[in-house]
Amino acid sequence: MSNPGSPPGPSSPPPPPPSGAEPATAEQPPRRRRALTVGILAAVAVLLVPGAVFAWRALDGGGPQPHDVLPADSIGYVRIDMDPSAAQKVEAFRFLRKFPGFKEATGITDEDDDLRELFIDEFSDAKGCDLDFAEDVEPWLGHRVGAAALPPSDDGGTPGFALALQADDEDAARETFETAQECGGDEASIGLSYADGYLIITDTQENADAYVESAQESSLADNEDFAETMDLLGDPGVVSFWVSGTGMLDVFGEALENTEPLPGDESLPGMEESRELLEGSYQSFAATFRFDDSYAEIAAVTTGDIYKDMGTGGVQADVPDDTSLLMGMAGGGDALLDNWDEILESYPDATEQIDALEAQTGFTLPDDLATLLGDSLLVALDGNGLDVPAVFMGDFSSLNAGVKVATDAGAFSEIWAQIQDMAAQAGESLDGVPVHETDDGYIVASNDEYAATLGEGGALADADVYTTAVRDAADADAVFFVNFDSFEDAVLDTLGEQGIGEDTLESIRTLQALGVSARSHDGYAEMTMRLTAD
Repeated sequence: MSNPGSPPGPSSPPPPPPSGAEPATAEQPPRRRRALTVGILAAVAVLLVPGAVFAWRALDGGGPQPHDVLPADSIGYVRIDMDPSAAQKVEAFRFLRKFPGFKEATGITDEDDDLRELFIDEFSDAKGCDLDFAEDVEPWLGHRVGAAALPPSDDGGTPGFALALQADDEDAARETFETAQECGGDEASIGLSYADGYLIITDTQENADAYVESAQESSLADNEDFAETMDLLGDPGVVSFWVSGTGMLDVFGEALENTEPLPGDESLPGMEESRELLEGSYQSFAATFRFDDSYAEIAAVTTGDIYKDMGTGGVQADVPDDTSLLMGMAGGGDALLDNWDEILESYPDATEQIDALEAQTGFTLPDDLATLLGDSLLVALDGNGLDVPAVFMGDFSSLNAGVKVATDAGAFSEIWAQIQDMAAQAGESLDGVPVHETDDGYIVASNDEYAATLGEGGALADADVYTTAVRDAADADAVFFVNFDSFEDAVLDTLGEQGIGEDTLESIRTLQALGVSARSHDGYAEMTMRLTAD
């Protein structure tokens, strides 16, 4: 089975039909036919994506998934579920209805609303189609849709694509697509096939039949990289996608290898080196968008041999519980030492430049830099009393911010003494810089008062607003956290003066916090971003 990779980006022009496509006639130029084909498929996606988030009917969630009917050698995959788990449906609605602008923007008033009819009607009006949702679409339209990018059908060809649309009635679905194809007076070239409750849609009938046959022999669900990565990702939520770095290399590697390097750059890595890099760092990547009743979450997983469990013990957020912004990193010093050789290999002439820097400053690298990063590094900002307009104008006098590092206190003291000596030799004094040496490291702050506050510690790590926004906060190797509530009044007052509508202001006021957490495990890394609401 071929390895999977990455589909062209969303801004990429649609590829020409793979080998085997029917030749275009003079009356229907290839570009026009291709554009119309892609337009129909895009319209299907546009119609269904909103339904993926807002279709709340209590329907059976079992049965085949799109990856069960798409080929195993797919190089990228996107899945949209218009009927996710019952918990996801309820939690999504509970979260979204907290925002006053949600009802106005969508027209949704309760969890039984279904926007698919609205979008079908809009599509029909825009294209001049005689489609009735209740009669022509609803009887056969399923609840899931998946799209896959596929390897070219021949060497040097363009990657293919396939859309898997869940359809309960094949004949009715085909009839609807025939009607849609005739809209606007043109008839696009399109291939339709059917397998296990899904309509397989692509650019030619030959490809549609080939993809179905391939999936029946081995589907994407049988792809080990795909299955492992999606398992690590967990609940696929309402939208999820997957890309394989090694498959991307198989499809696009030859073109990359033939690319001329920029002037002054070294040669681009060959196929073997590129494969080692991808298998080490980006073998597979998957992400999902999902809900809880108190937050919306984007979670991502990247697999590769380079990832190791760092054993950091997690970021310890021992700062005041009303901290407005926190950036934290655990084990930064050890990570730098462990990866120093690889860092040097990435930059030509780095060794010579570092030797010169050491001779000039007396620093020892990477040891001194590792000491500055320490076992735990926290960057904190207190938003209480923050003059937001003044900060935007460049006045930072109201800013209480600082860096708190747990590290070898004796080693830091020696480094700080070196820095002070260098400043003195340059005719400068650092006596007024608020650097405080502590028993377990050091603190650098915008003023002495806030340095003392950070030195006293705090209980942000146990605050509900923090633990809800930052997934698995106590075990994360890195975190980012913003508490909107702590400075929302100042921001809202500023926005209100600019004439922002009340519904928009209320929606902003509903926001509570943003949290990001990341952790490295043996063989994979995970990252989660959450937006919470009051």
